[in-house]
Amino acid sequence: MSLGLETLKGVSGKMVQAVLGFVGTVVFARVLGPADLGGFYLLLTLVQVTDRPLAGIGVAAKKRFSEADARKGEILGSLLLANLLAIGTITVGIAVAGNWLGGFTGFDAAGPLFMILFTTLVFFHPFQQLLVADGYLGLETWNDTLRSVLTLGLQLGFVAAGFGAAGMGYGLAAATLLTVPVIHYFLRVKPVVPSVETLGSLWEYARYSIVARFIGKTFKRLDLLVLGWLTTTTAVGYYEAAFKLTVPAMFVSYVAGSGLMAKVSNLESRGEAVATDITNTVSFASILAVPMFFGALALSEGLIVTAFGAEYRPGAILLVGLALYQLLATQSNPYRQGLDGLDLPKLGMMIDLTTLALNLVVGVALTLQYGPIGVVIATVLAESTRYVLCALSLNRRVPEVSLFPRLLFEQVFAGAAMFAVVTLVRMNVQVDSWFVLGSLVAVGAATYGVVLLVLSDQLRLTLSSVLSEAT
Repeated sequence: MSLGLETLKGVSGKMVQAVLGFVGTVVFARVLGPADLGGFYLLLTLVQVTDRPLAGIGVAAKKRFSEADARKGEILGSLLLANLLAIGTITVGIAVAGNWLGGFTGFDAAGPLFMILFTTLVFFHPFQQLLVADGYLGLETWNDTLRSVLTLGLQLGFVAAGFGAAGMGYGLAAATLLTVPVIHYFLRVKPVVPSVETLGSLWEYARYSIVARFIGKTFKRLDLLVLGWLTTTTAVGYYEAAFKLTVPAMFVSYVAGSGLMAKVSNLESRGEAVATDITNTVSFASILAVPMFFGALALSEGLIVTAFGAEYRPGAILLVGLALYQLLATQSNPYRQGLDGLDLPKLGMMIDLTTLALNLVVGVALTLQYGPIGVVIATVLAESTRYVLCALSLNRRVPEVSLFPRLLFEQVFAGAAMFAVVTLVRMNVQVDSWFVLGSLVAVGAATYGVVLLVLSDQLRLTLSSVLSEAT
């Protein structure tokens, strides 16, 4: 797998997803309002936390699938068996807790919607990881992009038909179901009844990755859960609107990190060196997050109000904190994926558990004291801790990895230059339209790109190498 080329393919797909996601969020935020929007994302977060055991098994399957002597048919059969057991368990759980779920999220049909979303998502995400393990990093992202295209169209149709916020869930479930066959077409692997040996090998890894993925998703979406518990769904709506604007910051780190885990796993199983791939991924992981953080500092209120309307103005301060969190997360992710690739799921689980506990305790305390901004401050502190623990843990095992590559400092310098230029221009204009906002964003992006290209020999060489591979 050419990690650079596959990352470029993946990031291009993620960019399309970002545009579609942004358009959808703007439309639904204005049509549904912050309370209904927050209620939907609260329900979706509960689904995503509940399906973490399957995600953990999916990570174990990805690890074993990428190894030189993988029994691929048995691994696929193991995933299918785990899904069937999980769906049966969740069906019983929804029958018991359906009324509570409706009260917590504000959806009368929360139980059936939860079940529909859970069933479709567990047949999508774990199997997508097998594409990455097989080297199809770009394909995995573009299949998810196809799902995004279908999701937006179907959600618009369901909402227009009068299903309200629940229509967003029905649209997501239908789009997910339609893209599952694509995965299996390219895998070209038939499921086989797994042997005891294969199940044991998967469980050896999954017993840690299940807990780690549960903790990791809970950590990433703990803010929403705390806000839903301690405040209102309106506050959740403010948070989610701000969060959506920061999502592109993770694209390079997410795509490259996912491929890095599979590549490190394969290299490690062959006894080959992994430091160069990890250092290169760390170098480029924050290339989008840095300008987005400086852009949020300069234009937070203009971005929120122009995109979602004046009623979402309280989300402006959240945007700055969330952009900082995403910047930290882009650096944490490659180290965390590297630990998984080195067959160290227990260590990764302990790091995730530590940061989740810190985030929960501090988040509840600060939210009670300061409101929604408190939970964002707690998340920034927890992610800072996660970054330090992941970086030091990996560097101790692979000391050749550079924790502070030169390209990262060049990105920060270019971002600071962008902030200065955008702030100077903004002092002379009023951000009161899409045109003005778009012009400021364009000025910022051009400044960042030009300064970084001038400063960085590594960026110019890498771009030239990747483009030559693509042609």
